[in-house]
Amino acid sequence: MRERTDFRGDIQGIRAVAVLLVIVAHAGFGRFAGGFVGVDVFFVVSGFLIIGLLVREAEGTGRISVLGFYARRARRILPAATVVLVATTALAVYVLPLVRAQEVVKDAVWAGFFASNVRFAAVETDYFAADDPPSPFQHFWSLSVEEQFYVVIPLLLAGAALLARRRRSGGVRTRDLAVPVLVLTVASLVWSVLHTADNPTAAYFSTPARAWELGVGGLVAILVRGWGGTPSPIRPWQAATLGWVGLAMVGFATLTFDAGTPFPGTAAAVPVLGTALVLAAGSTAAGQGSLLSRLLSWRPMLLVGAWSYSLYLWHWPVIQLAHEHWGRRLSLSQVLVALVVTFALSAATFYLVEEPFRRGVRWRPPRRAVLLYPLSLVLVGGTAWGGQTYVDDRFADLADNPGVEVSDFARAELSDDPAVAIVEASVLAAEDGRPVPGSLAPALGAARTSIAPLGDCDYREGMRRLCPTGTPDSDRSIVVVGDSHARAWGPTFTRIGETAGYAVYHLVYAGCPANRDSRPEPGTGAQWTACEDFQEWTREQVAALDPELVVVANSAYSARALPDELDGLAWEIEQLRESAGRVVLLGDLPTLPRVPGVCLSERDADLGSCLFTPSPGTHRDQLEFGRVATGAGAEFLNARRWFCADGKCPAVIGHYVPMRDKDHITVEYAEALAEPVGRALRLLEDAGS
Repeated sequence: MRERTDFRGDIQGIRAVAVLLVIVAHAGFGRFAGGFVGVDVFFVVSGFLIIGLLVREAEGTGRISVLGFYARRARRILPAATVVLVATTALAVYVLPLVRAQEVVKDAVWAGFFASNVRFAAVETDYFAADDPPSPFQHFWSLSVEEQFYVVIPLLLAGAALLARRRRSGGVRTRDLAVPVLVLTVASLVWSVLHTADNPTAAYFSTPARAWELGVGGLVAILVRGWGGTPSPIRPWQAATLGWVGLAMVGFATLTFDAGTPFPGTAAAVPVLGTALVLAAGSTAAGQGSLLSRLLSWRPMLLVGAWSYSLYLWHWPVIQLAHEHWGRRLSLSQVLVALVVTFALSAATFYLVEEPFRRGVRWRPPRRAVLLYPLSLVLVGGTAWGGQTYVDDRFADLADNPGVEVSDFARAELSDDPAVAIVEASVLAAEDGRPVPGSLAPALGAARTSIAPLGDCDYREGMRRLCPTGTPDSDRSIVVVGDSHARAWGPTFTRIGETAGYAVYHLVYAGCPANRDSRPEPGTGAQWTACEDFQEWTREQVAALDPELVVVANSAYSARALPDELDGLAWEIEQLRESAGRVVLLGDLPTLPRVPGVCLSERDADLGSCLFTPSPGTHRDQLEFGRVATGAGAEFLNARRWFCADGKCPAVIGHYVPMRDKDHITVEYAEALAEPVGRALRLLEDAGS
């Protein structure tokens, strides 16, 4: 998967092991869930080869040609990566729902700039993107980490070589280059441990948190300089022991790690040090003749190792598109089809793209190969532009389709309540199979990002102050408390506050419900002290504000699975009642089986294909929470009437897309519900409206 030095069959075999581990893990073989450590194996091998190459160049010539290094990397990495990016983007835009296709276009551009790790660190740590399916380019994060590392390391070593030449006239010695690599590796390891403990999801994609893995490979390359001679400093049995222990460490990580393992941090040391031992053992004359070395150099392993870069590039988009075609759970036969396609594409890419650019094309001078970087960006950027244009044109095709109106149906069929009648009419329109309307609020392409704003009061960032909305200077107030679902209802109460003359305070924290029962911190599973501190601060602020109304809105966590939360909710409401005129528990939204915007943007979709039956458990649990709330002296307002009718929930209500995902209301529909919610709570009537 990386640059080539003097050929070693065992290294090709290690590459084969690494890519096969990644593939079986991503293909869904649960027994090998820890196969993601194959990426860490690749990192160590890459550092071993590349840093070893740079060290030899510096020792031999007294300097490092940085431009020459980048030219070699361009020839090795860019052609195959560009082919995969262009082909996958074009296919994804054609077959995926438009809402997802436009995200793939963005992902392709980030991948083209080798900045995918930055993109996916942001996406994976975005609470509101948690249910999004993986991008077909998500695996490009590891290539981004490598290329970002290789922007720095040749400059660092070139600088170290220059300083060494200036200090002495005897040329550059190995230890002159070992020190900066060691310092970088140790600093990165410390950062990785700390960052993983604090935010494992962000650390997973972080170049500073991963650089030490490549650095370990480089340190092994420096350490074993000269080990290949005779007599070897390592005896055969010692080399064999090192190699087998190292391979066992990689196997242990594969079989015992899973998605819940905080990674990289200290856990990554297991596959990283294991790979380092295998490389060190194979660097000795004794190790090169060992049974392990012969197994790793077995002809099929050499072939898979040679294809490993293309296999890594192709396996993930093929598997993700297989999921798109067949569903999230693939049968064994479907997995085998995906693997056959992966190997076929990889073989073609290796022989028709990788090898010709590495060995066939002659660049005069060789440094001109750096021109592949802008050429790649032009190709990827042009494909992304074409893909976005196609998506925009498809959206434009919907422009003339009208929304749903109550007047479209006989009034006798519908409720006397206009807000309920439009829901019922929308269900009837869906049952008639009407086309997806063109003028939607929010637009289909913007539904995913229709997230209620918090302005300067995003309490997830640890800030603690009040940001009133509605009528901020009013002496009457409403406080909205809860998790991301309370946040989603925020625009409703802001609009009510503007109309009825209330100052509205949104004391909301995504993932942290208004409930005394503590929750584990997302990602780490540790006690979530930040949530507990926020809950206590919220109670203090409610007591100080003395509001006319406190609205509690929490996600539909399971009352049956978490019975302690029922007691926690009752206690929370009792505390809030001591400080407020009224406390209302707002019954949660339906939980849908699919994201409406994605469904509506599928090829040949109509309103009928996106008429959902909501999760019955969600409604049952919310009614149970309502019983607890009324028992604790609060009121309960069931919101289901504004989303579903006769057990069916339309993806379009009138001309609104009501849900941005499976269980969060869009800003636009939340604002539209201000009047019916305000009247149901007797707030607008009190205002004389």
